Amino acid sequence: MIYTLCHFLLLSLLLSSEAVALALCPFQATQEPVTLDSLSWYIQDRDFQGIEPADWVYEGQQKAFVGDFANPATFPYIDELAGLGVTVIHTGGPEPYFPLKRDGGLGGDAKESALMRSAFARIRGHKMRVVIGVSPYAPVEFVRQHPEWRNKLMVDEKPIDPLLDLTKPGTVGLRSMSLNTPYGDYLIENLAEIFSDYQVDGISFDGNYHPMIQFTPYDMELYQRETGRTFPAKIDMTSDDYKIYLLWADTKLENWYRKLHARLRQVNPQAAVYTWTTNAGRYGHFLTSPRVMSARMNLLFDSPVQEWWLDEVNLGSSVVPSFGAAYVRAVTGGRTGASEPYIISHGNPYSGSGFPRHELFVRCMQAMTNGSITPLALPNGAGKEAGDDTIREIGRRKKWTTRTSSEPWAALLVSEQTRQFYAGGQVMDRFLSHALGVFRVGLEEHLPLTLITDQDLSLDRLEKYRVLVLPNAAALSNAQVVAIRQFVHNGGGLVATCETSLCDELGHPRSNFALADLFGVDFLGRPQAPTQRTELDANFAIVVDDKYWANRQGAAEMRWGAGDLQTSELISDPRLKLVTNGVQASFKGPMVLMSDARPPMQRAMFMFPEGKPPVPAVVMGEQGNGRVVYMAAGFDAANFSYGYPYQRILFAQAMKWAARSQPPIEVIAPMCIQSTFYRQRDSDGERLVVHLFNGLDSTNGHGLPEVDVPLREETVPVGGIRLRFNDTKIKRVHLEPEGLELSKVEAGDFQEVQVPPIAVHSMVVFEY
Repeated sequence: MIYTLCHFLLLSLLLSSEAVALALCPFQATQEPVTLDSLSWYIQDRDFQGIEPADWVYEGQQKAFVGDFANPATFPYIDELAGLGVTVIHTGGPEPYFPLKRDGGLGGDAKESALMRSAFARIRGHKMRVVIGVSPYAPVEFVRQHPEWRNKLMVDEKPIDPLLDLTKPGTVGLRSMSLNTPYGDYLIENLAEIFSDYQVDGISFDGNYHPMIQFTPYDMELYQRETGRTFPAKIDMTSDDYKIYLLWADTKLENWYRKLHARLRQVNPQAAVYTWTTNAGRYGHFLTSPRVMSARMNLLFDSPVQEWWLDEVNLGSSVVPSFGAAYVRAVTGGRTGASEPYIISHGNPYSGSGFPRHELFVRCMQAMTNGSITPLALPNGAGKEAGDDTIREIGRRKKWTTRTSSEPWAALLVSEQTRQFYAGGQVMDRFLSHALGVFRVGLEEHLPLTLITDQDLSLDRLEKYRVLVLPNAAALSNAQVVAIRQFVHNGGGLVATCETSLCDELGHPRSNFALADLFGVDFLGRPQAPTQRTELDANFAIVVDDKYWANRQGAAEMRWGAGDLQTSELISDPRLKLVTNGVQASFKGPMVLMSDARPPMQRAMFMFPEGKPPVPAVVMGEQGNGRVVYMAAGFDAANFSYGYPYQRILFAQAMKWAARSQPPIEVIAPMCIQSTFYRQRDSDGERLVVHLFNGLDSTNGHGLPEVDVPLREETVPVGGIRLRFNDTKIKRVHLEPEGLELSKVEAGDFQEVQVPPIAVHSMVVFEY
């Protein structure tokens, strides 16, 4: 196990003579651990500035990937797409050439160049923007002249065979060169020439990140000169030597993209880097460690684009895809993220041949609901008619999805520093399941929930929210801790779980919660797994193997009755009586041990870890002008992985109590209806747009669970949806894109509107 906390052994009356469970320490330090403040070359998050996206990127809701410009069939389809309302075309572009035209080069193959110019002129003739995909691989001649600048991923990597044909597809990877070498500047100038020659608007790369480690001699010498540190011998996420190298590699790539963006803007003031990303919500990318780009580098893209997969290996039938679509927008500061729905039915075999036409529209509406632009490859596996219809439907919604911002009520931290420097090889267990569980709470309870990143943990960015949720956010810097503390004392709400604040931003363990003063408790380790196995029913035991017992760790009973509690605020929701049969319920998920609560915090729930004495599970109380709920039991992670209904209800109650206020719009709808909330201001006024997405899959769970994929082929409309509010400034309510006026009716102290049955997606627009 790597990346786990080095827990300090503390004694507790509750633990009797039991030893606190110790995990492996990720940092075997013989000296003081490095801090980011000590790295003079590193730009702190608080000082990191993103770029301002081009105006047309904000407006480009209808974006299409089309076939190769050399294919004659592409030309008439471009005309059709223009008629459908498409404003951005993404197509192939030239490969980097050598030498530069300014140095006497010819700019690539003349025939190919003519085809491209003709295609791009046709696109511009429809007043559409052109984004080209450019290979990040260096020209063969350049590689032959400077083989020492190639990416070198192993110290003893062999040189290229001089007789090897580097033009073949199987050898293209050998032409990958370090952007820190002079090739980086050459590529920027090459791309500037391409922008000028072909009069395009945007560029994208499928690749062009930094390697996990780079043994190119140029890089090794540059690293030692710029940092004063010895180059790491290997990838080792338990070592500060490697962590600092990874931050340096991140920084160099950030600087390269910043320089590229500035150079392209010299050629075209509205130039955009509209490119693929690896840190923006795709499930497999969350699991990738070490990373190949920083999460904050997405702020240097006009729009990051992620491949949005809903196959079985990407947990497509869970909340993961919706979370990913929301996160790609979060990493841009809530601006312009894009998710391209991949048209495949299953990943094994990898195929789109069995893809229902209806599913294409559903997926695009799901991504749009969660804040993503949804570019489409057209025509695609769902069929030309399905693609054309979906593009039309996206256009019908454009007016209410352009230049919006998430309605601030609850902020959910998705901490990249926790993922990278704490979770290690246990990304799902130690990081992602916690965030996904809270996201599921927001989705099913219809709460306005905005995903935020580490860069957003400053007082000026937090103060607009009513409640901040820290789902096992173990890695927090001292500055972030100060900002969170001030946010609470100023009146903000806080809900935190498990090991939040037990490490610094690089994963170095602390002896106690940095937020122990707000939590009102101290960290006492983790409960040990039981030494004896529970006796099972004989009929059940037949199908049980060792994997069952390995997965049973984290079992407990939660209790909230029999005079155990000091406050009943957490359990006040009457729905608890409908989803449990008493004052106790089973739990399975991560847990830590904490001390008894110090006033003003109060015990709100007890738990009985399997085979252990009872210990506090949740504490809550007033802190300064704010409110805090700390959960030693990971109800967040459990709500994703195990999903007892009471966990969702308790967590939602914790958020509402900490926020001290209800959301501005209350959505009363079944849990299969996703609702998201966006504020929009333009020359016509201000409005609140509430997306309603019907995620019902009428065949979900009817097949083999491990290959379950959403392949929705029919619509089951959901009715009885009401939206309740008490804002007297709301003058008009209408349903879009249907253009239907909704009548406001009195409902006690509130007003509400009844929404017609939702087939797939509609928006309720509240005009101020």
